[in-house]
Amino acid sequence: MSDQKTKIRGNPQQVAGLEIHEQPDGCVVYQHSREKVHFLNHTAVVLLELCNGRHSMEEIRAIYAATFDQSTAPDQEIAALFEQFLAEELVRIP
Repeated sequence: MSDQKTKIRGNPQQVAGLEIHEQPDGCVVYQHSREKVHFLNHTAVVLLELCNGRHSMEEIRAIYAATFDQSTAPDQEIAALFEQFLAEELVRIP
């Protein structure tokens, strides 16, 4: 995705029916609708949790940066994770 800031309109949210189980090194996400299992590290878990329909992408970037004590959000990392979430149908833009 070339410019995630301008492409995403609306508040991203997790798709319905995800079953999330915390693990010592991240979490396991069961996606029953696609019969898939996803393994997410802690960084990806934070981003997925922020996709709750209440935050815009700009707010997600700010919260993400604050969570990891960074002055600015790593836009390329966030864009890559978010692109993967969309491709795997873990999140949607209503």
